[in-house]
Amino acid sequence: MRILKSLGAVVCALATLAVLATATPARAEEPHYLQALTDLRTARDYLQYDTGVYASERHRAIDEINKAIEEIKHAAWDDGKNTKFSGPGNAPNGWAPLHYGLNALIAARHDVSVGVESPQNTGLRGRAELHIGAALDIVSSLLHAGAA
Repeated sequence: MRILKSLGAVVCALATLAVLATATPARAEEPHYLQALTDLRTARDYLQYDTGVYASERHRAIDEINKAIEEIKHAAWDDGKNTKFSGPGNAPNGWAPLHYGLNALIAARHDVSVGVESPQNTGLRGRAELHIGAALDIVSSLLHAGAA
């Protein structure tokens, strides 16, 4: 009788371990979209650095970045992730904020593209990539206009 009780306890412990191991979401090991969220917020902060040059285009790019942030935040919330952030320090003068913003957008696009999309977040990555692409186009055109 003791052997059956011990064997039953071992089987229950193994079954519990198996259930807990399979219940861990795969996304918990995929921090790419959280890094993309940080990169997008960094890009937004750099673009908000107001130099008075091309203000309307900067606002359009910031709107696209905000839309991408919202898409990624929904995915993070669905997975129970913390989405708090603190922005970068003051950006340098001149065109540097645009360059820093462009680099952050490129990093965000990469992070979003390598992340794994879970079934409950279907379509969020694609929409975020569209918004990031639109912001990249705007910032790239601003940099080309400034160089001309």
